[in-house]
Amino acid sequence: DSLARARLMFGSGSGGGDDIDSTARVVSTIFSQMCNFYGPSYLYPITDSLGRMLVPNPPSQPPTLPFPDGATHDLGVNQHFWLNIERIYGAAKSFDRELWAENRTGSRRVWEVLVQTRSQTSLTLSKERRIRFFQELEERGESVILRALDTLGNHIHWILVTGGESLLKSTTGSRRDGPYAVPSGSILDSTNTPAVKALTSCLKEQFIKIQFALMTPQSLSAFWSAVSRRIYDILVARLLQSYKVSTVGAVVLSRDVEALRSVSMLAGSDHSHWDVLRELLTLYMTPPDSLKTMLVGAEGDINSGKGMFGRVGKDPSIVFMSRRVDYRYRTNQGLKKSRWVHGLLEELGVKDPTDGRVNVSNYAAENIAQKN
Repeated sequence: DSLARARLMFGSGSGGGDDIDSTARVVSTIFSQMCNFYGPSYLYPITDSLGRMLVPNPPSQPPTLPFPDGATHDLGVNQHFWLNIERIYGAAKSFDRELWAENRTGSRRVWEVLVQTRSQTSLTLSKERRIRFFQELEERGESVILRALDTLGNHIHWILVTGGESLLKSTTGSRRDGPYAVPSGSILDSTNTPAVKALTSCLKEQFIKIQFALMTPQSLSAFWSAVSRRIYDILVARLLQSYKVSTVGAVVLSRDVEALRSVSMLAGSDHSHWDVLRELLTLYMTPPDSLKTMLVGAEGDINSGKGMFGRVGKDPSIVFMSRRVDYRYRTNQGLKKSRWVHGLLEELGVKDPTDGRVNVSNYAAENIAQKN
């Protein structure tokens, strides 16, 4: 109505005598005022308030695993959060379509009126205001979505680490070396550990809600790739800091990695960190006398660029290999390296990076991907 009144009062520029400059200024002002109302007074506060829907910190008690059949956890991000994200972006697009209406001939909306007035100044100012409207909305949306990512990460750790280790302690008594230090001769009675099985179910449920909320394939890809890296980093940090892996346990770990990789690849294209990890897992399945060939190739040349050293890197290969249950053994004087470890490192002529403090962040998904 305001746009129509401006056209009636000042004209549209199609006839002589029309005050087209006034039309342009009034229409540009109306558009700016509508952006001010619909953004700072409406959509922006709603977007900011979505953060209050998140439950950033998981419960203090570990989850009870395994979950009952069909049961999942929302990982601190309620389905209404994603529904409201979808509605906010939908409302912004409708606002733009109905008020700005670029290239809609005969719409008599802002863009068409300003083009008819031939006022480049008013058209440029309105275009800039439109860009600012969407930029600020996107920035606020990105901020709250990053908070959702942090919330998911906290709950992923809660299920995968807190829940998994709590269940392990209750069923085995201690097994202080983690879920993959499975004694030889053990019977593997399930495909995945209960923690991984529960987590993948929760993530699949989340993905269904997220893919409808994030409006473009690029947004979905970027967000889910970030989720993939969070999962990887949580698993690898715990593996390198606390867990040990036996030959039997390597089978379980390999299954868990495949399950986590599968759910991580529901969207996004940058998941090379999982491929690197899959290759590193072979270090736990190989007998000590075959490790040299695996690390540097059949020729035994450390500078050949072949083997695990060539594909993954020297330090990552040794650091991950050091989590083998037979790499070190306990004595009254503390942990000592096995004889085969001393012999292998001496033969290769390399130092052991695990003799000092291992910076786990060096093996995070982002850094592993950059090196490969």
